[in-house]
Amino acid sequence: MFVTVQVPATTANLGSGFDAVGVALAWHSFVTLEPYDNLVVEVVGEGEKEIAKNENNIAVKALRTLLRQLPEDVVKPLSKGFRLRLENRFPITRGLGSSAAARVGVLVAANILLGEPLTLEQILKLATELEGHPDNVAAALFGGIVVAVSSEEGVTCVKFSPPLDFRIALLVPDFALETRKAREVLPSTVSRADAVYNLSRAALLVAALATGQIDRLKVAMQDKLHQPYRQSLMPWLAEVFEAALNAGALGVHLSGAGPTVAAWCEDESKGEAVAKAMCQSLRAAGIDGYWHVVSLDIQGAKVVQRG
Repeated sequence: MFVTVQVPATTANLGSGFDAVGVALAWHSFVTLEPYDNLVVEVVGEGEKEIAKNENNIAVKALRTLLRQLPEDVVKPLSKGFRLRLENRFPITRGLGSSAAARVGVLVAANILLGEPLTLEQILKLATELEGHPDNVAAALFGGIVVAVSSEEGVTCVKFSPPLDFRIALLVPDFALETRKAREVLPSTVSRADAVYNLSRAALLVAALATGQIDRLKVAMQDKLHQPYRQSLMPWLAEVFEAALNAGALGVHLSGAGPTVAAWCEDESKGEAVAKAMCQSLRAAGIDGYWHVVSLDIQGAKVVQRG
């Protein structure tokens, strides 16, 4: 028996919603899992030369963690080993949730193979523990727009779908940026003024997306907690933001830890115009990259094949 799970890319933070707001994108990778006599890991597509194909693979680590937490009789189908295939169709280490997709995909697939011993909420809790923050994994698991908060009780998550059919223009620079490195430049404390600045805008962000008041997104996506500091790693960021807004973007933000930039647009045509403007600005800074315009994924991780 095998299970193939389709998992969306995600964009998180959305500027002011640092480590709390995530969005699933209609750009998918696939995780296939089946019982086997030993460990076999296959990686095709993005990262096929860089990603580990052994016990160091993050999806393998996620599955091992799951298996250790379940009773012996439950994990029996995967106790000898398994074959894992990662078909990556969106880029890794670009701020598009590739690690969250791998972890969520393998956990959902394993849960199906083992007879669904876990609820989706339990999968979310485990994925959050592995990822370190809940925004990407919650969006990858549930789809749509999510607000997710970790607490002693677990992860509290609310999903909603916006009333408008947005398009998100993605600028993907031609270099990798590890989340760890992007977090190292952040300060350990911030001023009360900066905290209030972000709290007010994060609340406005969720309200604007939930009600379709798109004229509020430009202000709602402003941030003082992470993007200004990460700009030291991406000196071109302010110019790309300005190019996106001048071309008609509703709002623009760093996708996750970067370096991808996400601009929210009213439709496909506007999305392409904004994407091209961002790409031109990036290249003016001497950096290559490409653009991609996507819609939102409302379903999240789902089984697309089993046998």
